[in-house]
Amino acid sequence: MKARLAATLLATLLAFTSTAFAAVPSLLSYQGRVSDASGTPIGNTSPVNRTVTFKLYSTSTGGVPLYAEAQTVTLSVGEFSVLLGNGTGVSGFRGPSAPATTPLITLQSIMSGNIYLGVTVDDGTAAADPEITPRQQIVSAAYAFRAQVAETVVDGALNTAMIANTAITTDKLSGGAVTNAKLANDAVNTVNIIAGSINDTRLANNAVTNAKLNANAVTSDKIADGTIITADLADGLITSAKIADGTVTSIDIADGTITTADLATGSVTSTNILDGTITTADLVAAIQQALTPTGTIVAFAGDTAPAGWLLCNGQSYSVNDYQNLYYNVIATRFGSSSSGLFNVPDLRGRFLRGRDNGAGRDPDIISRTAMNSGGATGDAVGSVQGDAFRSHQHTVPNDGSGGNVDRNSLVNSSASDEAYTYTPGTGFEGGNETRPTNANVNFIIKF
Repeated sequence: MKARLAATLLATLLAFTSTAFAAVPSLLSYQGRVSDASGTPIGNTSPVNRTVTFKLYSTSTGGVPLYAEAQTVTLSVGEFSVLLGNGTGVSGFRGPSAPATTPLITLQSIMSGNIYLGVTVDDGTAAADPEITPRQQIVSAAYAFRAQVAETVVDGALNTAMIANTAITTDKLSGGAVTNAKLANDAVNTVNIIAGSINDTRLANNAVTNAKLNANAVTSDKIADGTIITADLADGLITSAKIADGTVTSIDIADGTITTADLATGSVTSTNILDGTITTADLVAAIQQALTPTGTIVAFAGDTAPAGWLLCNGQSYSVNDYQNLYYNVIATRFGSSSSGLFNVPDLRGRFLRGRDNGAGRDPDIISRTAMNSGGATGDAVGSVQGDAFRSHQHTVPNDGSGGNVDRNSLVNSSASDEAYTYTPGTGFEGGNETRPTNANVNFIIKF
């Protein structure tokens, strides 16, 4: 049904309007009527809830959505009404909330120029849902044109006769709104400026230069606490001579800002380290890596691998999750089920054997196979061998007189000179495998 979904949408788009001095609403009212391919309204016999996805584009066809949201909409005889802006973000697109692609956006931020609305109604099946065509252009309601006039006042439309004395105060001006081009020469003097009314937001970047300041005009009492940040200071401007002894304390230094490169050799001694400040947690990772590098395999008496280790059970893991183990040590030598995955060794029920590597102690190198699909073979770490019993032979015993046993003694013990009887073949003895005395452990690998 989804592939043949058709719809008739009867929409009233209420533009972002407002009364005088009121905030512009942040939602968009939208009504529609949806029917299936046969023309039957959805929810014809009783109301149904469907997921409806609303996407806004800058083009009438094609293109990438500027904004997307999804809502659970109740359809009654095909009709519905929603407030756009109340929905949930759609994965992979910009939108009002998670799981939308960040940074999140609002409807107001895209309402500029030509905007087209695309609607997709989930028909309740697993098949892909098509977007209803054609897309509808968002247009302005009649009185919303007045909002457009208020939004963009033509240059020069306001003159001094229209503005009451003291009507424009500092809180009516956005930071940087009054530029040099708006002011006549010498129009602003100290009498026109209220004490303390010029702050950082009123000044353009780099607007106040040394030439604008009298010698020694800026003193410490003119600078608010915390207003001078690192970006305001030239490299190397503050030297040790500018810093009074004892003025920089631990609270002035942000955590993590002093690195090894900032410390002179031998400058930190045991007397500079408070007792108990270095914990086991600070040392564990470094010590573990030094003593047991990534890829180390050891016997372990527990059933669950400890932190920093994985059981050697042949399990498949993501390369992204264990990049150090994959790229720096094992790669796919123990197998790989698909792209982006790799296997750890499967040492369950297996003895370990050192790689021959030219020593000549493993005569069956060429018959070594991969532990898992995609793994290493031959004389390489990760390859495996099945069990085997070394080739040998048994000597046939002699007869009681010291001579060799002849054919007759092997089949007939009645001859007078044959004191030894022999039945060709031997019975089966032993267990299910050839093995030394052993004990079970789990093998684990360091990642």
